[in-house]
Amino acid sequence: MKVKLGWLTLTLTLLLLLTSCTDEHILENAGFIRTIAYDTADKDSDNLIRVTISIPKANHQDAIVYSTLAKSDKNAKMFFDRQNNRKLVNGQLRQVLFGEDLAKKGIWKHLDSLIRDPSIGTRLHVIVAEADPQNLLQRNDYPQGPTAGEYIDTLIRTEAKSGEVPETNLYTFSRDFYDEGIDPVANILKEQKASLIINGIALFKGDQYVGKIQPEERMYFGLLHHNVRAGDLYIDLKEDQTDGQQAALQFLSSHRKVDVISSQGLLNNKRLKVVLHIHLKGSLLEYIGDLDMKKQSDQRKLEREMQEAIQAKCKSLIHMMQEQQTDPLGIGQYVRNAVPHDVWHKMDWRQIYSDADISVRVNVRIKDYGKLLH
Repeated sequence: MKVKLGWLTLTLTLLLLLTSCTDEHILENAGFIRTIAYDTADKDSDNLIRVTISIPKANHQDAIVYSTLAKSDKNAKMFFDRQNNRKLVNGQLRQVLFGEDLAKKGIWKHLDSLIRDPSIGTRLHVIVAEADPQNLLQRNDYPQGPTAGEYIDTLIRTEAKSGEVPETNLYTFSRDFYDEGIDPVANILKEQKASLIINGIALFKGDQYVGKIQPEERMYFGLLHHNVRAGDLYIDLKEDQTDGQQAALQFLSSHRKVDVISSQGLLNNKRLKVVLHIHLKGSLLEYIGDLDMKKQSDQRKLEREMQEAIQAKCKSLIHMMQEQQTDPLGIGQYVRNAVPHDVWHKMDWRQIYSDADISVRVNVRIKDYGKLLH
């Protein structure tokens, strides 16, 4: 009996201790931040940043937006706490926006502050805004969503699900920032009169925004960057876009493979040579041109023309990324795995990457031609 009483006392004591350690938040007394935005302050405040937060109201139709100039994220939060009648918490934070000018200076110190907060999930979207982030969050007239935060969240998730834009969340950004041989990317958001639009992909060199993939090129970048699951690709078959020959592949899926051809040559200071193989297949639901899609010979010819057009576009993107010395495709990871550890750490990777011979070989297979031919 004494033993049982002892176990009971010990159990109750542990329960009391654990309960007292819980960081308890009463829902009615908490203000859940949905979106946080950082931007540069005015020219006379070099050591300050503008921090803006958006907190949805209980009716989920409106949001409270606070903004201030501060030295840091935590400094701003102390100011917001003094205005809000509820305890501000980050547990429902869904996206972080950076103004273009601040992104060009580097964003890691702001992301690092978010990563250290255990209440923030790693699926937080990282976004570069081609607009004033404060104004973007203050608007409540988007017909696509009751609040800006909810609208942005669903917009990014829908596009990323098809693979047309890469996953650019806190986990992927910090992983690629810390890993050797790859640079992070982020989606770009632009404000329009009646909506927001994904306006390309931001390329980072370390944590600094250095280049942009244009919105019409994002699928070509997707083919180079990751395996696409269900995207759409519109192809101008001739370099002269006024020629009018176009094809559209839909329900597209792709697979990429990276071959480092001359890793041993690097040890002898020879030029790096890399080949990216891309295999893609999709349904041809639109074709404007002179070929007859009922003829098998013309079908094969169209596949070849599409391969050449995609190769040329991908090659152009790679050349741009080499000029900016940013490696979002992770070519460096394959090189790092192909050479001895000490050799990798001695080499000037960014210079080797920018001088490398990187080619693209594309294989296109048209699965079907729509209902009319079958």
